[in-house]
Amino acid sequence: MGEEWRNHLVDEGDGTMRIKAHGRMKVDARLVTDRAHLDKHADDRGPEQLVNAAALPGIVGEAWAMADWHYGYGLPIGGVIATDTEAGEQGGAISPGGVGFDINCGVRMLALDATESDIPNLKKLAGRLAGRIPAGASGKGGLDINAQQLDDLINGGAHAAAELGFGYHEDLPHIESSGRLATEHASISQRARERGLRALGTLGSGNHFLELQTVGKTVDASTAEAWGLYEGQLVAMIHSGSRGLGHQVCSDHVRALEGRYKSRGDTWVEEEWGYTLTDRQ
Repeated sequence: MGEEWRNHLVDEGDGTMRIKAHGRMKVDARLVTDRAHLDKHADDRGPEQLVNAAALPGIVGEAWAMADWHYGYGLPIGGVIATDTEAGEQGGAISPGGVGFDINCGVRMLALDATESDIPNLKKLAGRLAGRIPAGASGKGGLDINAQQLDDLINGGAHAAAELGFGYHEDLPHIESSGRLATEHASISQRARERGLRALGTLGSGNHFLELQTVGKTVDASTAEAWGLYEGQLVAMIHSGSRGLGHQVCSDHVRALEGRYKSRGDTWVEEEWGYTLTDRQ
C-alpha cells in the first residue's frame, strides 16, 4: 500500500489527523497527532496498519490511533477499534493480534497527596522504589500467591486484588469498569496461568516504567478537581501490562486462528470464508 494513505490525509485542526476511507477501508481512520509529526517523525508502517484495520469485517465508528501509537503486530500499538460480531452473514472480526501480546498493557496515573517539596531527596526515593518494585524481563520477585488466588484475580480483577490486600477498595470506582471485565479462568490455558503465577506484581521490561511526575498545568479545572488533581501535585505514572499471562493467552489464540489460514506471500487467506488479510491481524 506504500504511502497511498497520505493522499487521503486531512488535518482536523483539533490535534488529530483523519485518513479518509479509500480502497478496502470500510471506515475512516483517525490519529492523535499533527502533520509535523507525521511528516518528520512517524514510522509509515503504523498508519498503514491502521488503514488495514479499518478494512476489517464489522468495524464500526472509526479506527483510532492514540497519542502513543507506533508500529505493532497487525494493529499499531495504541490502536483502538470496535467490531460488531453480529455484522453481516459471517460476523465481525475478532482479532487477538489486534489486542496484542501484552493484553491490557497501558499507562495509569496514581494521584498522590504530596508535592515535590515534600520529597527532599528524590534520588534516594528513586533508589528505594527500584529496590522494592520487581522489574525486568525475568518476572522474578513478584507476588507470592497460589493457583487459587491467581484464578480469583483473573475472575475478580482489581476487586479481587483489593480483597487479597494488594489494592484498596476506595480506588475501584475510579478505575474503568471498576477494574473488572467479564472473564473466566477456565478459558485460559494452564501454561498461561503458570506464567501469570510467576510474574504477577512485576513491572516488566521494554517501554514499561514507573515515573514520579508533577502536575505542571491544569487546563480543565472542573475535570482536574473531579480527579483530585492540582498544579504542583506529585503523581506516579505506571506503565505495565499482563506480562507472561497475557503473552501466552494471545499466543494460544493467534496459533488457533492461524491454523485456519494459508499463507500466500504477504497475504493470509481463509479458504472457507473467502476472506484475506494483508497483515497478520
